[in-house]
Amino acid sequence: MKKWCKAVLFIIPLLCMVAAVNWYVDSYAYLRITYDQIGEQMVVNTMNTVGLEESDFNDRKLLLACLKQQKEAKELIVAGSSRVMNFEHEMFGTDSFYNTGLSESTIYDLLAVTGILVKEDKLPEKMIIGADAFLFNASHNNDRWEELYGYANYMGVILNGKFEEGNLNPQIPTGRDHGKWLSLDYFRYNVTLLPEGKRFDVNYTQEWQTEQYLKHYDGSIAYQRELREVDVKEVEELTRQTIEEQVVYRMTDFHEIDEWSMELLTLLIDYLSDNGVEVILYLPPYSPMMYNYIESAGQYQITFQVEERIKQIAKEQDVALYGSYNPAGCGLKMTDLYDIYHVKTEKMMDTFYPVMLPTE
Repeated sequence: MKKWCKAVLFIIPLLCMVAAVNWYVDSYAYLRITYDQIGEQMVVNTMNTVGLEESDFNDRKLLLACLKQQKEAKELIVAGSSRVMNFEHEMFGTDSFYNTGLSESTIYDLLAVTGILVKEDKLPEKMIIGADAFLFNASHNNDRWEELYGYANYMGVILNGKFEEGNLNPQIPTGRDHGKWLSLDYFRYNVTLLPEGKRFDVNYTQEWQTEQYLKHYDGSIAYQRELREVDVKEVEELTRQTIEEQVVYRMTDFHEIDEWSMELLTLLIDYLSDNGVEVILYLPPYSPMMYNYIESAGQYQITFQVEERIKQIAKEQDVALYGSYNPAGCGLKMTDLYDIYHVKTEKMMDTFYPVMLPTE
């Protein structure tokens, strides 16, 4: 009996320590604060969120939580990579707007976002799709989209049935997971963050810009002051270094357009159009320095092939096409960029100009 008592007295403090660390650090937002709670603040209370980037947040889970909490379909949805993230509702003159841009987006993220909207019966009136060239470079796909695999699979089956058929009722948790209180795996990871003082911690504000990276209630973002006030010489030097290394983001080893990805985009446009959604394709521009390099570098000529294919799709599908990878069309200058690839918010609408409109 005494041995059991001693064992219990020894184990209880250990379990309390595990639970305390998991709650305090909560690196994946399972216990102290959840994506559902953040989503409620953003969607219901129209609050903007500070601290997400410092918390290494999962933008796909947050997106899911926010879309599920919206009461009705939006008039306008923007989808794509981080290069569309700073399109804001005021730019389009409507409060019925949500930006679903995702970092390191792939063609499967576009399917997943659409899958959520379909499953939640929240297809918008209009949908702007950012068609970055790298979406069609299969050699640079990543697995981040698998966070929303159930919805990508759901949409894939709807489009052509070629994805893995199985559970077509996606259930991806974004709320509290009580199993993490005493999870030793979670504890081991959380402990590694303690020396750095890192933990999942966010705050809410009605300010539209802050010192830190800010996620707006409409899904768009405002970059931190450090980037907003970046010196153009620093942007030019970063671009120069990248060019010297002969690297264009997710465009290396791009020898041929992935036809499967192109087909998925076409099928997606077909589906949206058939369901009453006005589709607008958008080509985010490169900076003048980067575009000049792409023009001169033989291994990146495929960029122009992608743009021509997107134009062809827009014409065949009779959908609007805005923008261009070429910065000349919007008068983009190096002073208009936060970094190598991201255009400043105040210049975004200049990049959003019609190239091809549907025929009457």
